[in-house]
Amino acid sequence: MREGERYYRHVIDSAVDGYFAIDSQRRFIEVNDTLCKLFGYPREEWLGKTPLDFITEDSRAELIAQMQRIESTDRRRYQLVGRRKDGTTFPILLNNSTHRNEHGEVVGSFGFITDLTPIFEAQRAVAESERELRGILDDLQDTYYRTDSSGIITRASRSVEQLLGYTVEEVLGLKLADLYCSQAGREEFLARMRANGGHIVGGESCLRHKDGHELWVRTNAHFIRNAAGDVVGVEGTTRDSTLQRRAEEELRLAAKVFESSGEAIMITDAGGRIISVNQAFARVTGYAAADVVGRNASLLASGRHSREFFSEMWRGLLDSGYWQGEIWNQRRDGEVFPEWLGISSVRDPEGRITHFVGIFSDISERKAAEEKIEFLAHHDPLTALPNRLLLQDRMEQAIVHGERTGRKVALLFVDLDRFKAVNDAFGHPVGDLLLRDAAQRLQACVRDSDTISRHGGDEFLVILTDLHNSEVPAQVAGKIMTALGEPFHIDAHEATISASVGIAVYPEDGAGFDELLKKADTAMYHAKEAGRNAFRFYTERMNADAQERLDLHSRLRRALERAEFVLHYQPLVDLKRGRIVGGEALVRWQCPEHGLIAPGDFIPAAEHSGLIVPLGEWVLREACRELAHWHAQGQSQLSMAVNISSIQFRRGDVEETVRRALAASGAMPSALELELTESILIDGAEQVLATIKSLQAVGVRLAIDDFGTGYSSLAYLKRFAVDKLKIDQSFVRDIVTDQDDAAIVRAVIQMARSLNLKVLAEGVETEAVAAELRAMECDLVQGYHFGRPLPAAEFRRLIGLE
Repeated sequence: MREGERYYRHVIDSAVDGYFAIDSQRRFIEVNDTLCKLFGYPREEWLGKTPLDFITEDSRAELIAQMQRIESTDRRRYQLVGRRKDGTTFPILLNNSTHRNEHGEVVGSFGFITDLTPIFEAQRAVAESERELRGILDDLQDTYYRTDSSGIITRASRSVEQLLGYTVEEVLGLKLADLYCSQAGREEFLARMRANGGHIVGGESCLRHKDGHELWVRTNAHFIRNAAGDVVGVEGTTRDSTLQRRAEEELRLAAKVFESSGEAIMITDAGGRIISVNQAFARVTGYAAADVVGRNASLLASGRHSREFFSEMWRGLLDSGYWQGEIWNQRRDGEVFPEWLGISSVRDPEGRITHFVGIFSDISERKAAEEKIEFLAHHDPLTALPNRLLLQDRMEQAIVHGERTGRKVALLFVDLDRFKAVNDAFGHPVGDLLLRDAAQRLQACVRDSDTISRHGGDEFLVILTDLHNSEVPAQVAGKIMTALGEPFHIDAHEATISASVGIAVYPEDGAGFDELLKKADTAMYHAKEAGRNAFRFYTERMNADAQERLDLHSRLRRALERAEFVLHYQPLVDLKRGRIVGGEALVRWQCPEHGLIAPGDFIPAAEHSGLIVPLGEWVLREACRELAHWHAQGQSQLSMAVNISSIQFRRGDVEETVRRALAASGAMPSALELELTESILIDGAEQVLATIKSLQAVGVRLAIDDFGTGYSSLAYLKRFAVDKLKIDQSFVRDIVTDQDDAAIVRAVIQMARSLNLKVLAEGVETEAVAAELRAMECDLVQGYHFGRPLPAAEFRRLIGLE
């Protein structure tokens, strides 16, 4: 055991009172020797037990009841009846202090147990003495004593027994000096008497009780002198000042606590005039003690509370002696602040109120935190717009108002088109700033009485209230599309998006929030299908379409699980030589109920549901397997074209998907051509460029499908370095009769040649179109004139494998 620990143990075991420490479960983990002796239990019988195990049944009930009450302090005192090991009981005073860790959590407590027996016995002894001493000492409560010149006690009142434990008979003949705790203490007492002219008033000394314990007494004494003036003895009265000394110590401690308390304390008289304040009061209010003492406590009033508030407060205070609650007061500089205030009344023995004690703390930070939590519970943290919970509440209020007034309520579902591309291209911080700017633009499009909410991601909801007709939602939708269509300038970036808006109107489209939200979502989906940057009102036809889509999603999922998809292959023809140089893999759905279904009837649903990703992976694997079969059969000059969905491409793992398909099939990467739409290249240019480079590193070739129908740009042709352009059939089929189409196709072919790109014309259905393309020196063609999409077996026969 280290020296510090030995010293700590010595101090604790030497304490006059019983010391204990308990854990958070109120089990003893430490006791001193004094406590063990006091109760008669060895230390090991204390450990693991609770205070309830060492008190009487009545005291247990009382202690439990007191511990369950909410206290405003971590220090508590309980007067109980203890039970010793031998079964005897005795009164005790339990002082308990809560111990907290650095986080303010209660981890245990410690304190002292004082044997109140001497106090109770002293009180009883004093009462007995008062009855016995009817004579000369009838009114004398102190212990009277007298000594001779040698310090031998020659006379004592019977109260000496209560003071020191000796009977009068036992104390007579003892030397007074032997009753002192130390010889030095006695000599110091006599020296003070001599220095004070032979007498002393209120002299404090330490005496030793008959049972060995020490106590403090206060004595009034004087020397007894004979006629010659010689000292022949000492005469005086003394009283036990142990409790008074302890009370004074507690008062000093209370004064220290008063001044050092972190909570502001104010003491007033019964009329509310301030008597005393502590340092925390000055820190919180800005008033020094000299500024407020003698003034009424109302000087702190903020004016925020009504007369009824204060009447209720005083009523509670006078009825129960205590009031606590939140109140707003005013600092010296005029700032109004919230505080948590507790006021206790102090009464004299006759029950009259003499003082009030107010303890309060500034709860400005807590209130601010609560307000922030309350705000975040009902608002989106990024945009500070109401969240769905608050929006739903406002929608319900708007509907109630609409029922009462006969007015309409509109719910607009706003989805930001191409937001993901901005996020992918510039990063999430820029995306977040764009969302904030978009929220501000939306707010500028509506009235203060309307509500805008962020629904999640890049979706917003708008409630328009108190509408006379359905024209207003259309007007607001137009304003929203215009506002969001303007370029966003964020840091050094410029981003352009658009908005698709779905509109549902109460009461025509639904009577509740959930129903209107579902229908506005459906309408928004149709706005996107219409080409984006559009708005649509909900119609019943949309609901039927939505049900059909859900049904189709389920059927598609089952079709994937049951392997109902097949690939057909359409010939790709070298126009100059008239030879098949490859095939394009086109997926078909072999549905047991509806037969062979073309991709146009299920691909949009697959993209909407996300099933396009596993379906696209299957197409890639199957096409690579078929390509490897062609090459294994001697047709190594053939290539395979496979369409890649924009959704599949943006997932970020398309390179790994291609690698796995090639590795599993053994197909040559250079014979695989991936067809990408123009929209893929436009959306999220930085990420697209990285993915394209990784695909080119694998060795596959890249083509732009349906060139000319989207955002055709020479810039991205140069940047992405693709291998081929596929001219959309909408330009090809009429080149014989439409000079504009012919001019466009000719220009694309010439441009591609200048960029060293191959060109394939889609949708060639007649020899006349083929001849025109041949004259334009188009490289490759595809269309019904040269061959329809065929099942694998038929395509193999076409290329001479079977």
